[in-house]
Amino acid sequence: MADHELDALEERLDFIENIVFGNSEKDAFYPKCIDKLANIKEKISTATKNKKRITEIYKKSRDLHKFLDPAYTDEMTMSEEAMEEVIMAEEEYLRDQAKNLETMEELKPTLDSEHLKATPQYTEKFEALSQIQITQQDQTADLTEEARRLLATYNNIITLVSRQFVQWDETLTKMEAKKIKSKN
Repeated sequence: MADHELDALEERLDFIENIVFGNSEKDAFYPKCIDKLANIKEKISTATKNKKRITEIYKKSRDLHKFLDPAYTDEMTMSEEAMEEVIMAEEEYLRDQAKNLETMEELKPTLDSEHLKATPQYTEKFEALSQIQITQQDQTADLTEEARRLLATYNNIITLVSRQFVQWDETLTKMEAKKIKSKN
């Protein structure tokens, strides 16, 4: 680790210590944690002091991250003309995204309104309403299934009645035909 990174780490640990020990109500809960963090801080400082190899490895890891970045790879492999073509191919998408960002900026005051800031106090009510909605959806699904079952039964009955009427009509037609033949 570089010296500036160790300093940053030490600052973070000092910041955490100040927060924890600055609040007298929580002092009883965190001393073991703070002791362990301070111990870790000391071990890191001791282990990395005057170690050039660690600094070199850290610098190499930054280079590795840079080389693995897709933007860097594109920069190295694509000509400016190819990059321009890619951007032009995505022109409509980029314009849509720009419009969306403008819309978000216009709507930002709405998101920062007092009404939305007050929503956490209604969380329990929203949860209760959500539970009621889920119950109602289940009941609706049951009623829908019952209605489908009743419609299927109704359709079967109507089909049977229709067949019976067709049979009766055929029988009546045959009888009328016999009656007409018997008169002649």
